[in-house]
Amino acid sequence: MNDLQSHLTPDKLEAFHAGLMKDAYLYFGAHTATNETTFTLWVPGVTKVAVACTHPESLVEEFFQMEQHVLDETIWQVRIPRRLTGYAYEYIFETLTGEVVRKSDPYAQMSEMRPETKSIVAASSKHTWSKTVLHQKKVLNNKHGEKPIAIYELHIGTWKRNAQGGFLNYRELADELIPYVLEMGFTHIEILPITEHPLDESWGYQTTGYFAPTSRYGTADDLKYFIAKCAEKKVGLILDWVPGHFCVDEHALANFNGGYLYEYEQEDRRANPDWGTLNFDIRKGEVASFLLSSSHYWLSEFKFDGFRMDALICLLFVPNREEAIPNEEGAAFLKKLTNSLKEHHPEVLLIAEDAWNYPKVTHDTAEGGVGFHYKWNFGWMRDTLDYMETQPSKRSEVHKKMNFSLVYQYEERYLLALSHDEVVNGQGSLLNKLPGTLSDRFAQLRLLLSFWIAHPGKKLLFMGQEFGHFEEWNFTSELDWHSLGTEEHEKMANFTKELLSFYKTEKAFFELDDHPDGFTWIDADNHQQSVAAFIRRGHLPRDECIVVCNFSDQHYTDFELEVPENNTYEKIFTSESKPSEIAVGATNHAGEGLMYAISIDLPAFTLIIWKLKRMGGNQHER
Repeated sequence: MNDLQSHLTPDKLEAFHAGLMKDAYLYFGAHTATNETTFTLWVPGVTKVAVACTHPESLVEEFFQMEQHVLDETIWQVRIPRRLTGYAYEYIFETLTGEVVRKSDPYAQMSEMRPETKSIVAASSKHTWSKTVLHQKKVLNNKHGEKPIAIYELHIGTWKRNAQGGFLNYRELADELIPYVLEMGFTHIEILPITEHPLDESWGYQTTGYFAPTSRYGTADDLKYFIAKCAEKKVGLILDWVPGHFCVDEHALANFNGGYLYEYEQEDRRANPDWGTLNFDIRKGEVASFLLSSSHYWLSEFKFDGFRMDALICLLFVPNREEAIPNEEGAAFLKKLTNSLKEHHPEVLLIAEDAWNYPKVTHDTAEGGVGFHYKWNFGWMRDTLDYMETQPSKRSEVHKKMNFSLVYQYEERYLLALSHDEVVNGQGSLLNKLPGTLSDRFAQLRLLLSFWIAHPGKKLLFMGQEFGHFEEWNFTSELDWHSLGTEEHEKMANFTKELLSFYKTEKAFFELDDHPDGFTWIDADNHQQSVAAFIRRGHLPRDECIVVCNFSDQHYTDFELEVPENNTYEKIFTSESKPSEIAVGATNHAGEGLMYAISIDLPAFTLIIWKLKRMGGNQHER
């Protein structure tokens, strides 16, 4: 056995085929040393394999025949006695039927800029992670369940463009985005997929390069620079990662060896008609090792602070069935994945998207759960937006859409996402989903975001909605930053900034997010007035807050709000456009709920938060 073949020992080969290898990127793909380049590929069912390497300047293409591993005929390798850094390359092989296929490298760590599709032999990283950054990575998410989490979701290519209208690179993004996120008050950034993809319109969700940061925004070291700068400023960075399905483009994983290798062989499970993609067949050990290794790669090499895993419905349920049939094989893979990531990267957040009604997604695997930390609350999002889109005169008829989420709130650990999915494909921006005049819509957007903050659960907001982006998201251009020159949008941005500052300082709104003691209804059923009132609590009694929401277009004077103590309450936050500071004394209350009440002024489309007045008052009045 030569040196090249000795890297993949019998134990490592066994782990790879069994779906247990978490570092396959160290053994497969292109790797350079001082005076050589090696290529290693898993591709069963072929008779010949070569790698075609193209000089980056002369564009001359050279061909190098690959040989089967002495212990494993499904793995092909070659050592070339030259350092080929920067060369474009692709594999060429002959299938059992005589078909000649050209493919990019599944394990490539760099790819050509679209529309070109070849892989590139990546240079060795020159980036060094400082001790400060590494320490911050370990402590950022400590006790995250009891911390405020407000995630700013964005698509790098359309958040902001450079002066020429082109993409910001990762280093420019660090200079522009991090100060903005800090100023607004978000705690984390979540970036839509930056794994290599051929089509801008897919927003990164139709991946071809599971180990390659897209070349649209710079190099791997540029990305590491951005990640390090986030850590230095104590901003978490979450990667949107897609483990369930992949791109159909012929240069990549689809029909890789002329047959069905990475995708299901079963026709009824293979394709995903909703997105025009192919579903990974994670029953194959080599596919499971590929995905497991991809997840570890982004955390080990790039130090991301978390994953948002897309479209888990593809794994948790049998594909393409009208009835929801749990896919135990897919669930078993996800459990293996979350266990592995928690073992080796315990500081990282794992967030599940679109897990539908699969049980115990955020429970530990030892308890029969899938092992995620948080799950997107699609029920809350859809019900709340449906409710807010309803004409105010009709909201009394759908009042349960507003309060129903608390029926199941504590079955899982939830993240409340007002995401990109809600502001594309003709749905309109959050602002323009709302009924009424422009003034009414801004008032209701303030109300919606305030309710989002006051409701139990961690938070995520898609870019632009923080300042009331007027149009729905368009993947071809940057956000309408010019609108911040108008009074309404500037006020909206300032309001969001104040709202997030309030959220991070009032412990009642995050310490007991996942415990029923953190929430109590005062009045969930006032559908006649479209009003809801509830209590939020932290660990200490002094942090208790009273929240009242008026979702109607009626201004209620002398509104009687029940409170738990016979004392003076003060307004500490309001979504009113022209708030007034006020303290109100409680009186006895003869109703069936709490013993006391305060009489308040409750404007239309307004959320107000009250707190027991203590010696010296509160510090967060607005």
